[in-house]
Amino acid sequence: MSPGDLVQKCNEAMRLGVDFPTLWHTTIKADPSVVGPPVQRFEGDRTYLEIPLLRGHWLVIDDEARTVGVR
Repeated sequence: MSPGDLVQKCNEAMRLGVDFPTLWHTTIKADPSVVGPPVQRFEGDRTYLEIPLLRGHWLVIDDEARTVGVR
């Protein structure tokens, strides 16, 4: 699965109301492109979770905005 596919799958789940712990255990952790655990990052007054992926990509979860992206 490409990072874009994982992002789409995660965003769909979050739109349906899935919380991060459930998303981590059911979708993210099992994906073969995931190479490590979530890391918390702060930017201003916002908190993000970043999950390392293969090839140097990071899955970025903004739980407040209920969105997932890749950088």
